[in-house]
Amino acid sequence: MTRTLRTGAALSAFALALGTTSALAQSEITVAQSSDIRTLDPSVDTSPISLNVFQNVFSALTQIAADGSVEPELATEWTSNADSTEWTFSIREGVTFHDGTPLTAEDVVWTYEKIMADEGSPVRAYLSRVDTVEATGEFEVTFTLSAPFAPWPRQLTLVSILPSDTYQERGAEAFNTDPVGSGPFRIVSWAKDEAVTMEAFDDYWDGRPAIDRVIWRPVPSDSARAAGLLSGELDVVPLLPPALVERIDAADGVDVKTVASNRVLYIGFDTNTPPYDDVNLRRAIDHAINRDAITERLLRGLGEPMGQIVAPVTFGYDPAIEPTPYDPDRARELLAESTYDGEELTFLYPNNRYAFGTEVAQAIGGFLDDIGVNVRLEGMEYSAYFPLWLGKELNSIHMFGFGPSIMDAQLPLGSLLASDSRGYWSDPRVDDLIAAQLAEADPEARQALISEIWGMVKDNVPYSMLYNEVQAYGVASNLNWEPRPDERLLFGDATLSE
Repeated sequence: MTRTLRTGAALSAFALALGTTSALAQSEITVAQSSDIRTLDPSVDTSPISLNVFQNVFSALTQIAADGSVEPELATEWTSNADSTEWTFSIREGVTFHDGTPLTAEDVVWTYEKIMADEGSPVRAYLSRVDTVEATGEFEVTFTLSAPFAPWPRQLTLVSILPSDTYQERGAEAFNTDPVGSGPFRIVSWAKDEAVTMEAFDDYWDGRPAIDRVIWRPVPSDSARAAGLLSGELDVVPLLPPALVERIDAADGVDVKTVASNRVLYIGFDTNTPPYDDVNLRRAIDHAINRDAITERLLRGLGEPMGQIVAPVTFGYDPAIEPTPYDPDRARELLAESTYDGEELTFLYPNNRYAFGTEVAQAIGGFLDDIGVNVRLEGMEYSAYFPLWLGKELNSIHMFGFGPSIMDAQLPLGSLLASDSRGYWSDPRVDDLIAAQLAEADPEARQALISEIWGMVKDNVPYSMLYNEVQAYGVASNLNWEPRPDERLLFGDATLSE
């Protein structure tokens, strides 16, 4: 059972040998994820499963708080020039890596240059705007960017700082299995497909964690994760499916904690292909969807209807942009005004990515059938679906979700709405607004520019927004820990009750 403080055998034996009456307890939690990590080297992987481990072991220059704001981490402060093309960061002094070596600006520069030189690293994409990065002092780093980028401090949360000397001495292969970071926990072992074990780092700059040991176990099936939680073998199970929430919440020793995530699900259209190039058809479909029925009945409250691609926790969200009202009569009127002539339309969706994703797609298919749109549902594995999204090959109606990791609107703007994006609709005015908000240092002025984009999207309906995903986590009752909107599982501040 993992719900109690555990006694380390060696410490117990030592205490008994000294004739003491008590032993030093070791606190431990076990966390389930749906699969194993792919690597322990954060410079070569950006997958969410791996990021959960990385961000407990490594530190970045900045961090995203649970409320979506950007905060100092290894950097204590930063400044930029007027057009956001030059950024200077002051590096925290007194930070040590897990092997005892001090962290300086040279480690920061080396990390960024290593990633920028690695054409095979997905992390490299986050640094595409960097012209130069240099140490302008022992504890100061300056970035020069090729173009304005106001959310740059947020972008840096995605880059874990590596110990330059240690990495080069060990080599990439050895570092992959025995890494050295500067985060709250240090890696003890990784038994592939079984467990990653980490322990509290005594010299962590922000204070030693209260939890002594965190074990990460890959548990692929929903039912197995639920069983492990109910039996006490698991302490944290993220992203519970709606069907299991009531059962787990009723069990002793387990709590269900919910959080409105940063992810918004939407329907997209290939607006370059008939009949999806007809805005009246897109508007008809938008009005045909009963978002309240989906979120309240199907998802059992684990969703909030949305009218924009970013959630309330993400910078750029505008509360004035409301969800499209369910109005089947208006939908039928718009459909009659469109060029749609009853032909079968394909509706593509991933069937193993989102909670009740297949059921949501089926419900939407029913709403469209009700107004006279003939759709054929085609679900597929996410591993096959995601490359189609990347390659702009979802050339019909498609369902997808977007949760920007840095909790800033720039990611969906650049990925879905810019003329060179993975989206199917663009507008020169939107391109101008995207560029303008990137160069705008004042948050209120930047928000106004982003809100104008949301208004244009609302009018043209290249995307029909569905809902903000509310996520449920199963958590041992004696674990004091709260889930985050970005799905990151961070345990530096977690504690266990007696």
